[in-house]
Amino acid sequence: MTDPKAQAHEFLKGLGRAILQGTPSPSAMVTEIRRIVAAAKSSDKEKHLRLPEAAFLNRFVLPVLHLYLHEQAGLTAMQAKEALLNEYHRSMPEVSSRSPIRATRHPFTKILGANAETIYRQWKDPKKNYGLTQSAPDFALQKPFPHSIVFEGKYFASGKPDFAARQLVTDLYQAFFYRGLPKVDATKRGHPPWDYDYACLLAFDASPNGTLAAAWNTLEAKVQRSFWDGANIYVMILRS
Repeated sequence: MTDPKAQAHEFLKGLGRAILQGTPSPSAMVTEIRRIVAAAKSSDKEKHLRLPEAAFLNRFVLPVLHLYLHEQAGLTAMQAKEALLNEYHRSMPEVSSRSPIRATRHPFTKILGANAETIYRQWKDPKKNYGLTQSAPDFALQKPFPHSIVFEGKYFASGKPDFAARQLVTDLYQAFFYRGLPKVDATKRGHPPWDYDYACLLAFDASPNGTLAAAWNTLEAKVQRSFWDGANIYVMILRS
């Protein structure tokens, strides 16, 4: 029997290829994202496309993922919709069923390098809701898909190498943070369970010089492998 982790890896690897088949070149992507965002600002039906990151994910990723679940993972269209949790599910009911928001709040955030004194003050401040966070990832996969995967989606438009390296670390930490949160059962109010085996950073590098992709590609192979082998994080840096 094939190792489930190896199966999940192959699924994510194939998904990356499927997404790239439908994406334009980096420069064309920048132009297209700007056009989509501008058009969405005057349309009540396109609220899920009003930010660059959301425009990329909801136009170029989620529809492909839904189809990939149907055609490559063997799920029916209805099963694929049930398996796909999406932050913007109300605007995309044809591909996703509900939000991936975590039912139970907790006292930490996904902000890398947050100040300890600031965190403690928030824990004592009712105006800050005592610093309690309700985690809401971009999208996720659950049953009836056989692998539970939480996604951190990013769109990187520009940035010098130093900035891209910092952004890569920040994005990977956020994926690690979501993966590390403990299990929470589903609720009667409709919140899905939180119980993820894997996390995936899915980022498109549209920068002129590919600095985000370079920040990842210049890491030693053993470092790259450690994200999957040791932390169950699949790193998908896409660049057409």
